[in-house]
Amino acid sequence: MSNPTSAPTVDIHPTPTSIEPSHPLDPAVQQAPIQSTEVESLHSNPTILPTPKVHVKVLLISGQSKVLSFEPEITVGRTKELIWSSWPSDWTDPAQPPSPSYLRILHAGRILQDDSTLSSTNLPISDSPSLPTVVHISVRSFSIRAEDDPKKPHGLGRTTSVSRSHRGEDDVGGCKCIIM
Repeated sequence: MSNPTSAPTVDIHPTPTSIEPSHPLDPAVQQAPIQSTEVESLHSNPTILPTPKVHVKVLLISGQSKVLSFEPEITVGRTKELIWSSWPSDWTDPAQPPSPSYLRILHAGRILQDDSTLSSTNLPISDSPSLPTVVHISVRSFSIRAEDDPKKPHGLGRTTSVSRSHRGEDDVGGCKCIIM
């Protein structure tokens, strides 16, 4: 039994486990090794920062639209290729043209040139597509008729509607002016 008159013993010298390190690199304090699950979680959940992009709302004359995001340094020509290749099947008015060269991208009342980059055309660059910039897509007219029909002339020569009706030709080909 313990003696009730004796004072309890108190250790005035703390053990090394209770010492706060004076410096994070203090060799007296050993840090717990990193577990393999911690390393895996560091590699599997990296913090991905959104890269700034040009977010556009492609708008057709029919009112159909689609929001797309592009790198700021790609050219307008490449943008037309990407729009053409991702042409939605429900966009039937106008129908998908035969190639991207039939597309024109309009922004702020001007046609964007194929060799300029999106960043050089003053399209805003942002991290979020919440407010995309509206660009209009104009599809140049194209004929859906077969190009190798030997009965019809392929030239752009001058023919009047009267001469066409005498030969039984449709009114498809040749030059046409449209005033908008």
